[in-house]
Amino acid sequence: MKNTLGSKILRAIVCIPAIIFIVTGLQFLLDPAAAVKQFGMPLLDGVGRSSQIGDMAGFFLTCGLCVLIAVSTGKRVWFYPAAMLTSITAMGRILAWLLHDAALAINLIVPEIIFTTLFLFAASRLSAPGAPSNVVSQATSDSE
Repeated sequence: MKNTLGSKILRAIVCIPAIIFIVTGLQFLLDPAAAVKQFGMPLLDGVGRSSQIGDMAGFFLTCGLCVLIAVSTGKRVWFYPAAMLTSITAMGRILAWLLHDAALAINLIVPEIIFTTLFLFAASRLSAPGAPSNVVSQATSDSE
């Protein structure tokens, strides 16, 4: 996609979940008691708390930063880790419901599917800011 109004809008749209993910990751590091409430979890104790905070902060910060790196550098490959994290999380929630008697968390699964779709769409459409829109240029950019 050329560096058009449409590509600028798409860049802005994908930055919204990225910023939300980064804020959530930071919240897990700075105020985990509040962060866990968004996900219907209690704040665990001991090693469980360490794992809960570290894993959740790592998930959200990695996801958000990968999207921001993709947008800022134009290297579309950075969208894929974010898409993998959100899609595998959605699949994990569905499997938890099917196999382990967990609640079906539609309110969390739907946004994860939307974010996955958005990240994959952006990966297929966006090129480096100001870069030519031809395929050869993008292939070279992605392989770096």
